[in-house]
Amino acid sequence: MSACFQRLRAFARHVRAGQLLVVCGLLIGLALASAATWFVTTLRQQDIDDTAREMRNLALILADQTDRSFQAAELVQLGLIEHLRELGIDSPAGFEQHMASLDAHRDLKGRIAGVSHIAALALIDRQGNLINFTRSWPPPKVNDADRDFVRDLLGPDALPWLVSSPMQSKSSGNWTIYLSRRLTAPDGQLIGIVVATIETAYFEQFFARIALDAGASLVLYRRDGTLLARHPRIDDKIGRSFGNTPNFNRLVSARDGGVVRLTSTMDGKERLATSHGVAHYPLLVVVTDTIDAVLRQWRTEVRVFAGTTTLLELVIAATVLLGVRHLRNTERLETAKAAQLAAEAARTIAEAELRAAQERERAETQSRRHLVRFETALSNMLQALLMMDHAGRVLVVNRRFCELSGLPEGAVTPGMSYADLTELIVTKGNILRDDLAVIRRRRDELLGQQARSRFVWELGDGRTIAVTHQPMEEGWLTTYEDITDRRAAEAQIAFLAHHDALTSLPNRVLFHAELDHALAFARRGSALALHYLDLDQFKAVNDTLGHPTGDCLLQAVAQRLQNGVRETDTVARLGGDEFAIVQPAIESAADAAGLASRLIQLLQAPFEIGGQQIVISASIGIALAPEDGPDADHLMKCADLALYQSKFDGRGVHRLFRPEMDVAMRARRALEMDLRQALHAGQLRLFYQPLIDVRTRRVAGFEALLRWQHPTNGLVPPDRFIPLAEETGLIVPIGEWILQEACAAAGRWPDGLKVAVNLSAVQLKSRNLIPAITAALHRSGLDPGRLEIEITESVMLQDTEATLTTLHQLRQPGIQIAMDDFGTGYSSLSYLRRFPFDRIKIDQSFVRDLGKRADCIAIVRAVTALGTELGMAITAEGVETAQQLDTLEQAGCTEAQGFLFSPAVPESAVPDLLRRIADQPAPHGGPAMAEAAE
Repeated sequence: MSACFQRLRAFARHVRAGQLLVVCGLLIGLALASAATWFVTTLRQQDIDDTAREMRNLALILADQTDRSFQAAELVQLGLIEHLRELGIDSPAGFEQHMASLDAHRDLKGRIAGVSHIAALALIDRQGNLINFTRSWPPPKVNDADRDFVRDLLGPDALPWLVSSPMQSKSSGNWTIYLSRRLTAPDGQLIGIVVATIETAYFEQFFARIALDAGASLVLYRRDGTLLARHPRIDDKIGRSFGNTPNFNRLVSARDGGVVRLTSTMDGKERLATSHGVAHYPLLVVVTDTIDAVLRQWRTEVRVFAGTTTLLELVIAATVLLGVRHLRNTERLETAKAAQLAAEAARTIAEAELRAAQERERAETQSRRHLVRFETALSNMLQALLMMDHAGRVLVVNRRFCELSGLPEGAVTPGMSYADLTELIVTKGNILRDDLAVIRRRRDELLGQQARSRFVWELGDGRTIAVTHQPMEEGWLTTYEDITDRRAAEAQIAFLAHHDALTSLPNRVLFHAELDHALAFARRGSALALHYLDLDQFKAVNDTLGHPTGDCLLQAVAQRLQNGVRETDTVARLGGDEFAIVQPAIESAADAAGLASRLIQLLQAPFEIGGQQIVISASIGIALAPEDGPDADHLMKCADLALYQSKFDGRGVHRLFRPEMDVAMRARRALEMDLRQALHAGQLRLFYQPLIDVRTRRVAGFEALLRWQHPTNGLVPPDRFIPLAEETGLIVPIGEWILQEACAAAGRWPDGLKVAVNLSAVQLKSRNLIPAITAALHRSGLDPGRLEIEITESVMLQDTEATLTTLHQLRQPGIQIAMDDFGTGYSSLSYLRRFPFDRIKIDQSFVRDLGKRADCIAIVRAVTALGTELGMAITAEGVETAQQLDTLEQAGCTEAQGFLFSPAVPESAVPDLLRRIADQPAPHGGPAMAEAAE
């Protein structure tokens, strides 16, 4: 019994020990599983938090960079709009007239020359037509009224500006974002649209410089959900709207820096995403990474820990099982087995710890890669960046900050206090202590406000820094951008907007402002004079010596004018060789006349330009305020009229405005308007004066003379309207009409009779002269040998080579060329040598005094002998007496023209005139001819 009882007690003891061992094994297994689960969960959340923090910082930096890019483009637009307003462009017509020019095209190109990310700058009228474009000149004929960035700005409820969705450029074909801004008049009327374009490739290239995981993406949206740019790029998504998708709404509803988890509509992958709004524009920067990429390292660690934990659980279970099985064995065997199991368990734990250490090393490597990407983004920034914590210690600094501060790279380290940083910059950098004191005071103010702000920091060394302060959860972020060059470029643009580029004198815009300012004092009793000055021989200098010499001459003239006036006077260049001077605070008109006389004398002194002496003169018109006009426009009109009078009076003089000048100018303008209608109204007539062969006393031909039968003023003398027609260019169409009528009339005359037509210098410069003469001959069927073209000596002074070329072209088909009024102007025997004229016409001033002055007959004989020697016929004009005719015949003249034979008659009277002269006696029947003419 006792033996059995002992066995029973031993059995019970073993049973209790086995149960206790199982319970302990279960508790240890549960504890191990719970610890592993907590560790894995904590590690997962830590990886997500680290990635989210990096994504938030990256989104903030990219949003700030995007904001600066669009601000730079907007600054160019606002500068251009301000320039247009200074020019006084306040209507659609003025906008199209002034800005559709090559000068405006060059100005637009200069405005974006220093802003590389602006692809183009364009001006669009309110019908959507492109009127100027920096990519090409002339601009392509394009209408963009169908595009949203134009259509939305043309509507009645249009915003002042907008950022378009991306669309393909009609000129380059690239995907482009259009920043468009309305240009309005003071009354709110739309004048036009200023468009700055930024290609989406600019943002994609910037995003591409930031090293990312294979699953990461950087996206730029418009606030309405339109996709503007993405890296990696997905072509079929660019320009699409995602504004109504749940994902985009979650991003927008989350405040800046909020992180959401979503399934991407781009690629269907589950992603972690954060966004940050662009401060001044309806744009959103989104940074995403796939959950697979974010948790890739964590999943590796989980597999390791899961394997380790499972192995330990198996070891525990095996230990418990073996313990129960071998309780009955001897204590020594149990102890040995337990020790063996413990050793195996220790070895397994050691291996698990080794694997965990390896995984931690991999995790640190991955973290370093994230840090490298972040540092790459920082190093590629154009702005200096400094991130501080709330305690005032450095968290992040980039290379550009050290360059801006004049410090070597790496001199600023994380953890450095703000005080140590400023001391380091003062002692080893390039920023003065006083400048740092300014920025430190500004920083203290901003820290108290806890709001984003931007201001300009002027340094003592001349640099200008744009500073942006941004509060953050970790502290505050400040960026610094050196805008010195941009400010200098803006100052240069502002200078050019108000000054002449060649002479640096005030231009028309600044001149108007100075004149208005001076007139304000004139209205309170302080008189002023306005001088309009024009160089008299400047065109000849340009034509003979070239435009570079002409430009140098204008610069020298500007310098003399500035030296010849007071400091209070304003000298401006209005364009070409026109200058204006505002002379305030004068006592009387004598002060203005005295200044004008001094300036004329100054400019008459020879100029030394490129080793050559150039002599010019100047004409000046003067208007006085307030007596000649109370406002700028009226005063400038009076000065212009006085200048016109000074030129009319012989140039090289000055004239004060008189009211009768305005009356004369009004009459001249009225005459000009009537002359413009005269040709179409049939008021112009051709009269014909006979050319008589001196030897036979028979008609050799007729000279066509123009007459104007005005409906109210009667017959207008040619010397009144011919110069006006030449000045206005109307002589070209009138001259073509004369050629057609004269050739047609000559075609109806008997064979052998010629017709002579006068050509002016303006007609000889016309490209249509040769075709017009050819057409007139063709329509009339007139033999070219019966047409004689008369030119004056003054024509030969203007662009001689071109004139000679034209004359040779006219002579090729057989047309005869005559030099009219020989001896009255700039007679030069070189003209007769360089071009073999068919005829020389002696001016009537020499013929009129034949028999009265010996020099006249000497001149006539000399010209006749010269013409005969050169094989040229000689015609004498203004023959009125038989005695003059006999003298001319004895001198050797071949033809004569004048009232002795007949005045000019209409074409209808030509047949009767031919019959009357044919019925006259043979030679020496001059008196009878005179009677017939009467």
